[in-house]
Amino acid sequence: MSEIIQIKCPFDGAILSVKNQPGIENKNVTCPICKHKYPFSEFKFVSGEGNGVNNGNGNYRSIHNDEPGATELPKMNFTIGKISFLDNGISYQLHPGRNVIGRKSLRSEADIQIDTAGKRSMSREHIVIEVKKVPIKGFVHYLTLYKEKVNPTYIREEQVLYGDCIILSHGDIIKLPDAILKFEIPDEEATDI
Repeated sequence: MSEIIQIKCPFDGAILSVKNQPGIENKNVTCPICKHKYPFSEFKFVSGEGNGVNNGNGNYRSIHNDEPGATELPKMNFTIGKISFLDNGISYQLHPGRNVIGRKSLRSEADIQIDTAGKRSMSREHIVIEVKKVPIKGFVHYLTLYKEKVNPTYIREEQVLYGDCIILSHGDIIKLPDAILKFEIPDEEATDI
């Protein structure tokens, strides 16, 4: 009978119980709470006896949260973020749920439509920033591509690929074709000037 281990979801902190079996470190796990799919290596072990990974020959290799490569939970925010255009300073407040961003067009269904002055490198629906409230933790903002075939898009100087789900942090620069955006979390406690 396989040992049951407890792991913590890197997105929402939910505690999951999974069977510890050979090759588990090479599998993906879907959190039943947030529905995100992550490689097993992204999950943190919950403290307790017997936490480790079966190496396939009946021996267990202990994994601790302070080992190199262990991931921390993303910092949670209690304020919904906004995006600002670096070239003109115009800002748009994001809202809970899906925020679709793309090129301004009569046929665009994007929530935030960017005027690209006639350039058509950006798709009408190019990226999605989803804002999800996680109980007790606050709001999490994550970016995905709207569809598989779009011109190159970058965040933190890394190209975003279809299927990537990137948790945004304050100050992240998002490079779209024909526009550069900055993601910001407004400071609730800042003094109004």
